[in-house]
Amino acid sequence: MTRVIATGLGFPEALRWHDGRLWFSDMFRSRVARWSEADGVETVLGAEDGCPEMPGGLGWLPDGRLLVVDCLGRRVLVREDDGLRVHADLAGLTPHPLNDLHVDPDGVAWVGGYGFDPELDAPVPSPLWRIDPGTGDVEPTAAGLVFPNGCERTERGLVVAETFADRVTVLDDRGDPSPLALLPPGSGPDGLSVAPDGRVWVALAFAGALVSVEPDGGVTRVLEAGTSAVGSGRAGVYDCAVEPGGRRVAVAGADVDEEVAAREDTGHLLLLDLAPRSGLPSG
Repeated sequence: MTRVIATGLGFPEALRWHDGRLWFSDMFRSRVARWSEADGVETVLGAEDGCPEMPGGLGWLPDGRLLVVDCLGRRVLVREDDGLRVHADLAGLTPHPLNDLHVDPDGVAWVGGYGFDPELDAPVPSPLWRIDPGTGDVEPTAAGLVFPNGCERTERGLVVAETFADRVTVLDDRGDPSPLALLPPGSGPDGLSVAPDGRVWVALAFAGALVSVEPDGGVTRVLEAGTSAVGSGRAGVYDCAVEPGGRRVAVAGADVDEEVAAREDTGHLLLLDLAPRSGLPSG
């Protein structure tokens, strides 16, 4: 079964299940929010709390402190008791915005960035950035990725969506890249989430679809965004998050035209029930 759990959002991204709630960045509305069955959508960080103009990836350090990517400021912020502070400053390392984030159990964070201007430049590779949890020191990966976006840790290494290469890539423990899945041109893999069974769920921003990638690279298309009654009438699928336990997957969508999404509240969240045996949507 698939149901809509939230509407009237700007541009929901960086979906994360944490402590029984679905957290996300409403990127075009300058807030970090969370959803639950009991309370619906509630704002956790807003402009009045110092939330960045465009928040991106989210994660948690081992002690429970929240990390938030400041995309336009090119920083990673940490939420302390007295407000947001700089955890790592990447402004001197790249002139382009940052986007998504993954945090390992030991607190090491990995953040990606645009690497180029999609409106003006031809796509070029750029690194993921490794952030030391104690010092905030930043190191780039040796491997270049084309618009590294959603990333998560698997048994094989870090799996990363390369949005403008239409590719899902794994970086092993040595930092060597290998392709997991090659997607049709114009797919635009964006956010991703690793399920307990090893599948990698990938949101295809430009194709307006959600796919499931098997460990051997096989791809199953499981959701089409289709048309929308708001905005331009076309919806993109921008992120997904498999609930711990693998029973449900949350999906974020908004107008496929980001200029429209910036003006109008076309953003929404879906929740898909997964069948216990197949790990794919039930019903």
